[in-house]
Amino acid sequence: MRILLTFLLSLSLILPAGNRAAAQDFVPTPVEISKEKVNINGSLYWLHKVLKGQTLYSISKAYGVTVEDIQTANPTLSEGLKAGMLLYIPEKTQAKAVTPETAAPETVTEVTATAVEKSAAPAADKAKAQKKPAKDKKKYKKYNIKWYETLDDVAVKFNVTVEALVALNGIDTSSDRRVRSVLIPDDEYMRSMTDSRPALETPAEETVPDQKAEKAVFTAHGQKSEPVQEDRTAAAPFGTETVTISLVLPFNASRQTDGINAYTADFYAGALIAVADLKEQGLFSGYELEVIDLNRYGSAWELIADNILSGSSLIIGPISERDMQPIASYARSRRIPVVSPLDLKTAELAVGNPYFYLFPPQSDLALSHQIDKIADMSDADTTESVTVIYEQGYDRSDLVTQTMSELGARGIPYKTFSYDFLSGRGIDTLMSMSMDTLLLNKVIIPSMSEAFITDALRNLNLIKSGMGYRVEVYGLSRWKSFETVELDYFHALDLRLAMSYHIDYNDPATMDFIRKYRAAFNTEPSSFAFQGYDIMTFFVSAMNTYGSNFPSGILNERKSLLQSDVLFLPVAPGSGYENRAFKDICFTKGWQVLNE
Repeated sequence: MRILLTFLLSLSLILPAGNRAAAQDFVPTPVEISKEKVNINGSLYWLHKVLKGQTLYSISKAYGVTVEDIQTANPTLSEGLKAGMLLYIPEKTQAKAVTPETAAPETVTEVTATAVEKSAAPAADKAKAQKKPAKDKKKYKKYNIKWYETLDDVAVKFNVTVEALVALNGIDTSSDRRVRSVLIPDDEYMRSMTDSRPALETPAEETVPDQKAEKAVFTAHGQKSEPVQEDRTAAAPFGTETVTISLVLPFNASRQTDGINAYTADFYAGALIAVADLKEQGLFSGYELEVIDLNRYGSAWELIADNILSGSSLIIGPISERDMQPIASYARSRRIPVVSPLDLKTAELAVGNPYFYLFPPQSDLALSHQIDKIADMSDADTTESVTVIYEQGYDRSDLVTQTMSELGARGIPYKTFSYDFLSGRGIDTLMSMSMDTLLLNKVIIPSMSEAFITDALRNLNLIKSGMGYRVEVYGLSRWKSFETVELDYFHALDLRLAMSYHIDYNDPATMDFIRKYRAAFNTEPSSFAFQGYDIMTFFVSAMNTYGSNFPSGILNERKSLLQSDVLFLPVAPGSGYENRAFKDICFTKGWQVLNE
């Protein structure tokens, strides 16, 4: 008994220490202040993406607000905090400082100039001769420079000069160090700089460094910043001063599915990377990206009633069919091209709407694409033999009848073989009788049954490896997600799939996108991020190439993007367009997956 008491006492002393050690091992996910803000009805909010391990308390402490403030700004938190959510965090100090007279574009706060000038004293000394000293306590608007912007961009955006930005902020232009925020000179400061210049420096013929008139204004809830007066060295792409691309997304939409927030944020992030790349290539000059949060409206109908889309040259989004219906109808009445980025159910909206574009290719077109590919490469009389293998009893299934019908319509002779995969071994011998011993056997298996596909590929592998037949298999994209199929069969049989989406991680352009995405958002891009990048890149590039005639310019033109291929064709005369391009991939020896 004494031994038992001694053991229990020792255990009671050890457990708290173990618990303390375990508690010390737990490290909460740190909260980094977002670099993005949005202006909603004159109030500024940080746009914060929630990471796994973060809590409302830790987020509130990092931003200096209360949990109640965050909950008030984000009604969807009543359903709980989830990783991937986008939260609006009220900018407390700005909310007090903003007035109708001082309200400014997003990511603008007010701070005293003296604080910044003291922190940049060495560089400021170099610029003192160029500017009139600011008065103590003078307030200037502070702008947090986005990662894709340069001083030229900021100067154009606020209608000031780079020289004024350098002078006021004491920026050392010879340093490679990135400038993360600047004070924006006001009219009085700009006049003081002009007055302080020598007379010889202010003639009408004054020459200034050539600056690109590039501008991308990111706003939410349709709050546009004031128009910026820009000196353009070339004509705008649509014959107007600004071409507006409206991106309509449901941030934190509680009326959507749980996963909508995550891929809305990812899609938006991918689109931002695309804008940055387009600007670097000089392809975003004269464009304005307006981000509209659909969740700030009761419905898409209310968004339309607000007339926020009236100046758009292109609308991308929304995501769901329900929200897309009124947007597509509005776009048709205003003759504005509109892109459905994700939901295949919106295909019906293309009928009778010549301004509608469905970007994701419909999976039921993949089988036709595979048969087209066989027809293009087939020389059945001399080198190839085509066999259709399907499960016994499924000869009238949609996939089987479609396969046979389309092979016949293309004039491709074929053989068939059907069997019950539960009938036992020895099927490989019977299956081989429907194939040719000398020609290349192209086998189509129109089935979505994972069990049947597993058995059919096993038998085909025996025929190829054990009997010496030449075999290559054409399948459906969903096979790639099957869990019980041996991937060895894919590679052994040179499996060919028509994929709606496929990412080649060995492609230099893909690696470049991933590198930029990691640097900007400190996470890996999802397929939705690639989708946002592809759509923004494709349409802005087309608008640059064809101008206002880009809807007709992109027809029948195939493009290969990071994740998608694009080929827009009309669904019917006088109707919209659907993407009918697929990524053709082939599983080959050595565990390689090649784009064909």
